Amino acid sequence: MNESNLSEKQRSHLRMYLYNLRKRLGLSIYQVTNKLILSNAYYYQIEQGTRGHKMDVVMLNDLATLFEVSLESLCKEELLYQLERRSKGLRCDRRWILTE
Repeated sequence: MNESNLSEKQRSHLRMYLYNLRKRLGLSIYQVTNKLILSNAYYYQIEQGTRGHKMDVVMLNDLATLFEVSLESLCKEELLYQLERRSKGLRCDRRWILTE
């Protein structure tokens, strides 16, 4: 299913930045999960936004290393993802202090 066929609610769950990084390197979900020692289903759910809502720094670091990007850039992408979820009412976490 391509992105244009997804409803607005479905799109807001997707971590497109992870999908795009994986595709940029030509990696399958199977290859990613083998390198990260995760189950295919678990990583797929992270990419789809149904799991891993609060990814820890170790997971982000492993993903940054695998996808050949800086940890800082991956953290920024994750923050943008979380802000988008919050703006659509999919996440309400008042513990964060965010500045531009």
